[in-house]
Amino acid sequence: MSDNTQEIIEHENAHWSKIFKVELERNDSKNFSSFWWKDYYAELTSFVNQIMFKGNLKTVLEAGSGSGKATILLDKSYNKILLDISSTALEYSRYLADRFDAQDIKFFEGDIFSMPFKDDSFDFVWNIGVIEHYTLDSIESITKEMIRVCNKSGVVAVGMPNFYSGPILKAWILKILKFIPGYKLDTEKFYKIDEIKKIFQKVSEGSEKEIAGMKIEYFGNPLIMETPKFILKTMGKLASCLFRRNKFLILIVCKFK
Repeated sequence: MSDNTQEIIEHENAHWSKIFKVELERNDSKNFSSFWWKDYYAELTSFVNQIMFKGNLKTVLEAGSGSGKATILLDKSYNKILLDISSTALEYSRYLADRFDAQDIKFFEGDIFSMPFKDDSFDFVWNIGVIEHYTLDSIESITKEMIRVCNKSGVVAVGMPNFYSGPILKAWILKILKFIPGYKLDTEKFYKIDEIKKIFQKVSEGSEKEIAGMKIEYFGNPLIMETPKFILKTMGKLASCLFRRNKFLILIVCKFK
């Protein structure tokens, strides 16, 4: 691991630990901060549940879990593992798990570059909003580790923000206009989908796991997260159809055989 990668890890740990500490102290009674987020999680978890059901998959690892909310909200029949380097993030995950009455979840404090799990331990391995903070070489290392702990007939997926979506464009603008409150981009990098797909192909060729197929899916309304519910349920639906590739999250899903 390069010194630069270690610096990024330390920065991300400090940055997100601070955010999750604020969330814990806030102790917000709302399950979702807006209708936008509620709709996003419903859309994303429905898709993953379908993958799990069709493939008869039972075990899930979120590697670099942050809040772990998407995994927590998956069907309760799955065995779920959340792994993150931040103890504060895991504390917040436990808080969310209790709130949503999620069971069969285990929490591990650890490094996504060297995970404390045996080969072929999980059916579905994923993360959301992780890889865009790292260089392509580091993403390759992360992907290699995720594929290592995934079963030979399992699924690995990585989600990265769509920099052409309304929420991310807003966060980019706020990064420039620092005096305006709101979520701002930090260390996120712009990567093309093909760059990440090539990493999957390269890592797979160096392993015993053959790719059965890859697909790209998009989640989260293209409009900003503060958009009122009645607009999201009307114009927002049209925007999702017309501008599907401008939705918030790009999920790259890789099935092995």
